[in-house]
Amino acid sequence: MQRWRGVHVGKGVHIAQKVDIESVYPEFVVLEDYSALSGQNLILTHNKTDLYHCRAIRSFIAPVILRRHAVLSVGVTVLPGVEIGEGSIISANSLVKQDIPPFVLAGGNPAVVIADISRFLRQNYTPEEFDRILAERKAKFNI
Repeated sequence: MQRWRGVHVGKGVHIAQKVDIESVYPEFVVLEDYSALSGQNLILTHNKTDLYHCRAIRSFIAPVILRRHAVLSVGVTVLPGVEIGEGSIISANSLVKQDIPPFVLAGGNPAVVIADISRFLRQNYTPEEFDRILAERKAKFNI
């Protein structure tokens, strides 16, 4: 169903019940291989400001990307323009309004990094691939 709507859905993606993926611009949502939406999730890729507020808040469209093996726990909302890094887990009922690095546990309102979980995920990668992802994480997020 989501592919038919234009959502980019990789292989092995899990989409549970009561997941609301952007209704106006679904083609701006990318769910990479083996990512998971656990239920009652909301993914938005745009905001449309009404005429009254148009000078105070700008309207925009921006993609949302869940990288490989990223997990949204129950009740997570993801705002436009967010990338959730490979292997990261977002804890229940969080609001994600900025990019989340690979291999972390993040949560809260707004979501922030709670823990580095890379040591638990190393065995799922070749040493070269794992080191590449960590190097990219350090360059972009300085962690």
